[in-house]
Amino acid sequence: MKIAGVKKFEKLFRRAGSMDVDKNDIVRLNDFINRAIYRLLETGMKKAKLNGRDVLWYSDLPITQGLEANIEEFRQYDEELDLSEILETIAGLPPLPLEIGVDIENQLPDIAGGITIALIKSMKIINPKVKNPQTEEWQRVTDVFETLL
Repeated sequence: MKIAGVKKFEKLFRRAGSMDVDKNDIVRLNDFINRAIYRLLETGMKKAKLNGRDVLWYSDLPITQGLEANIEEFRQYDEELDLSEILETIAGLPPLPLEIGVDIENQLPDIAGGITIALIKSMKIINPKVKNPQTEEWQRVTDVFETLL
């Protein structure tokens, strides 16, 4: 599997969490981002349907204050690293029963980036000494997000 932007993600992990990652970690990150976004979209669809709409808007997504702060932090890193285009490709929208609003499509790279920052911070909380995340750290952070999302 060819993963775009490995070097850029390596820089992001080093700068945001003092961690070294490799291609396998980026594959895990890709899977993690897609699962997290799908869950956000599923929850947002419920809100849109309750409001009688057949289009999912950004305001329907359960973007918490913490995730919003991580999105803002990602934007600061993105100015230098230019990861948005890569994240746009990684965070492809799955087929959904509702139409996705343009506002979500435009924000998707930043949401994916915010999720990435949240993942990095969560790994450091779970294991403050982690330098090179292993399967155990990935599993723990995934379990935390699966519990919360």
